[in-house]
Amino acid sequence: MSKDTNRAVLAYAGLAALLAASFAAAIALGAVRLSPVEAARALLSSPAASDEAASSPEAIIVGIRFARACLAAAVGASLAASGAVFQGLFRNPLADPYVIGSSGGAALGAVCAIAFGSGAGALGFSGIGLAAFAGGLGATMVVYLVAGATRLRSDASSLLLAGTALGSLFSALVSIVLALKDKDLHQAWFWLLGGFSGRGLPELAASAPAMLAGFAAAMAGSRSLDLLSVGDEEATSLGLRPAATRFVVGGFAALSVSAAVALSGAIGFVGLVSPHIARRFVGPRHVRLIPAAALVGASLLVVADVVARTAFAPVEMPVGAMTALIGAPFFVYKIARRGLDGAR
Repeated sequence: MSKDTNRAVLAYAGLAALLAASFAAAIALGAVRLSPVEAARALLSSPAASDEAASSPEAIIVGIRFARACLAAAVGASLAASGAVFQGLFRNPLADPYVIGSSGGAALGAVCAIAFGSGAGALGFSGIGLAAFAGGLGATMVVYLVAGATRLRSDASSLLLAGTALGSLFSALVSIVLALKDKDLHQAWFWLLGGFSGRGLPELAASAPAMLAGFAAAMAGSRSLDLLSVGDEEATSLGLRPAATRFVVGGFAALSVSAAVALSGAIGFVGLVSPHIARRFVGPRHVRLIPAAALVGASLLVVADVVARTAFAPVEMPVGAMTALIGAPFFVYKIARRGLDGAR
């Protein structure tokens, strides 16, 4: 194997070990702390085990924490992989999963469901989750229509401008709805900041197909993302259709983001920061970057969830607030470092 391949393998092994350690911390830490032996015994207990073992406090606690860690890992991986895709599609290191309005649309859908009645759930989603999923996809379709991407002629700047403008519009509409229905402000506020309380493996099963489809499309389009990094004109000369690539790959990424937001609420910075961290370990090639970013994002969100539910126990903090505390200083550092390097 080449030196770069060996480096990538070691990076994946290290990131996988980090994710495993994050899961161990998520299972062991909480209002009731468990030793590694207790956690392992409870995790390995099965329906075939004795009723006493399967219904012990440790088994119940571990079951809840393990499911929550799976939720956090899946959402973190989806947001991070989508972040790597959007940064490649738009050749913009500040692009994140919400750059084409999917987050704003999902937030508007969820807040409307909270304020005016969520209705019945479907397809494994709660009423609020279903409204968020539909809002995210609908917002993405509107952005593509405005930017002209459905005619396969749009460029990156058109999509960015359309996503930014409509994201601001969605935020304004969310504020209006909350002002009109202020009694629902508390529930909506916690949803907008994100979290996993009250959600479990059934909700994950509902979101998993869309998130997996987005990841599969990202990996299938990794070569096209590499070509886009040299510019649209050069990519076109090499036989790529940049607008079509943005439409297809970006659409699947938005599908994945919408499913993740429907599952967890709006959680920021994971998709923005994770690709930058992964790029330091595996380089810029997207076939390596996307899975590495997914591992980083999964670990980051599992850790953030542990901090959210333990740092101020018994009060549980929104997970999105924890990711902002982690991600914002990191990104300020990156921007300041870039400015200093430019000044030199």
